Amino acid sequence: MPLNKQEILNSIWTSLWKYFGLKEASRVGLWLIDINFLEGFGIIRCSHQTKEIVISALTLITEISGNKIVLSPIKTSGTIRRIQITKKLFLE
Repeated sequence: MPLNKQEILNSIWTSLWKYFGLKEASRVGLWLIDINFLEGFGIIRCSHQTKEIVISALTLITEISGNKIVLSPIKTSGTIRRIQITKKLFLE
């Protein structure tokens, strides 16, 4: 069964709360900007101070809604525009 955007967001938040606590999770400012299940890519926005926490939380997720999954952060950037350009180049 394919995953949806809300299931992914819930898993990310759960991982943040479980491994880093509510105080750290509240500082993240997490947004799921783009997700494409066919390409296997997504863009997540967070505060630059909490980037490492989000990356760690993503790598600690192993299952979403009963589906085994590996979330591997590939690239980080200071702007959403730059990461969208990088994604486009990577997919070509």
